[in-house]
Amino acid sequence: MSNLLINNRARSWAYALTLVPGLMTLWGNTMGGAWAWSNVVFVLGVVNSLEWIMGQRRNNESVSESALPDLYVILALPMVIAGILTLLWGTYTRALEGSALLGAILSTGFSSGSMGIVAAHEMIHRKETTWKRAGDFLLFLVMNAYFAIDHLRVHHRHVATPLDHASARYGEHFYAFLIRSIRGQFMQSLQLEAERLQKSGKSPYGLSNAMVRNTLLHILLALGLALIHPILALAFVGQALFADVLLEYTNYIEHYGLERSENERVRAHHSWQSDKPFSRFMLYDLSRHADHHMYGGKPYYQLKTHEDGPTLPGGYAGLIFPVLIPPLWFTMIHPKIKAFHAQRQGLTA
Repeated sequence: MSNLLINNRARSWAYALTLVPGLMTLWGNTMGGAWAWSNVVFVLGVVNSLEWIMGQRRNNESVSESALPDLYVILALPMVIAGILTLLWGTYTRALEGSALLGAILSTGFSSGSMGIVAAHEMIHRKETTWKRAGDFLLFLVMNAYFAIDHLRVHHRHVATPLDHASARYGEHFYAFLIRSIRGQFMQSLQLEAERLQKSGKSPYGLSNAMVRNTLLHILLALGLALIHPILALAFVGQALFADVLLEYTNYIEHYGLERSENERVRAHHSWQSDKPFSRFMLYDLSRHADHHMYGGKPYYQLKTHEDGPTLPGGYAGLIFPVLIPPLWFTMIHPKIKAFHAQRQGLTA
């Protein structure tokens, strides 16, 4: 019992890693110069390297006390806001210029994407309205109008089927997926909102349509920043777009090449898992994705790994470069898909 308690506390404290990208971004944005690249170097250099060196942490201890894990999710709000504000202030005062500005945009995008969007994902899955609204606000900061709608109403229902735009198909490279996924999720979410309003007798494409409303607000916000200074709009939109690309990269590796028939229940073999420590604890255990799809309402700190689920060849940070080089990615992932299918056929024979 004492060892279990220690493991529970260790897992709870390990989620403090979620704060690191935000802290690195704040440091870089305020220091300027080469320091503006701090979070980029941390994610693509330090975390990427450690992901390939460190093994899987597959133990399934639970966190019985939710106060600390919930605090990490709550802290995403002020930290992402602070990251964006320091980016905008550094841009406005010209403390961030040239390559430093590019580094700050990418670093802030890494924070908005890894901390902001992943925390938003956790929030929109909670039952309480306050959590959902907080998640919506974090998504607003990355100019994403579609994710909350599509993820809850389409992705979880149709995951790993052709009806889900956010599930990557076998042989589909990331760049084709990126365009198909964003376009498909945006249009599907717009249509779902229109249908919802039509049923209640309201104008389908008026301001009550969350997609229409949020898209207009995003345009107004970008125009307002551009009126102050065009580079401000560039910085804000740049970090938002980069965060959204990271979201789609995550979607890509979470279900790549895995297939499910529409009438088949979602199982562990329909999502890729990774128990690399940084992927787990820095991303609110998002990499235990199979359990999340099987039990969508389960808090992130209670998610478990599944022995019968496929495991990615690396962690989420470690796979960024391979995914950007399609032949390398296919060489890494296709043998694992074939081996996993062969293993499952042997178990069911």
